[in-house]
Amino acid sequence: MSIDFDSIKDSGNIEKERIILKVTQACDLGKYMLAISKEITEQTFSSNLQNLYWFPDKELKLGDLVVLYTKKGEKGNTINEDGSTTYFYYWGLSTSLSKLEEKPCVVLLESTWKSLTVPQPEPPSEIKSESK
Repeated sequence: MSIDFDSIKDSGNIEKERIILKVTQACDLGKYMLAISKEITEQTFSSNLQNLYWFPDKELKLGDLVVLYTKKGEKGNTINEDGSTTYFYYWGLSTSLSKLEEKPCVVLLESTWKSLTVPQPEPPSEIKSESK
């Protein structure tokens, strides 16, 4: 995985609560999603994922940071002194993460996407009736 969890800051405070991710090798942010789940045991979680946040496509480089605020807001970025970039995104939730589940955890998902178009059913053929 090219992105790792760094921390969750100000948990429970919807105005400041944020998840910080650190880029460990160049990658496309659009291949990542965060979701809320319920922790079952340490490092295992329920497959009932909620509040999915799919990041937009963005090429990231080693050392960049991604900050996802729980609240609503406008995305942005800033260049750091070391030349890396911090990208800011907003989940748009109205409740802090700690209040969403009994034992909440944040799940970082990475995937290579494949899609399959669902074929449209053929229209039924007309049924002709004979007149007498």
